[in-house]
Amino acid sequence: MMSAFHMALRNPPIHTKNPAVKERAQAIVLRVLTSFRGGEIEPAVKSLDRNGVDLLMKYIYRGFEKPTENSSAILLQWHEKAFAVGED
Repeated sequence: MMSAFHMALRNPPIHTKNPAVKERAQAIVLRVLTSFRGGEIEPAVKSLDRNGVDLLMKYIYRGFEKPTENSSAILLQWHEKAFAVGED
């Protein structure tokens, strides 16, 4: 699961102007995030560097904009852990 997490966050389509590419990347990241169990979230967040946590937060906020079934509760857990790590 951890490798899928890191792969999903690698090379984000930040500079592309193609909205379909950005939507696809968001869908992949959201699918990976919602696959984690509660106890697995904190170690995953702590495995990221500062830029990785910033990128994760961007994906979390995008996920809040377009919630799917049960995604909001899981994204809140991710947000809590990422926010705590980002404060350090």
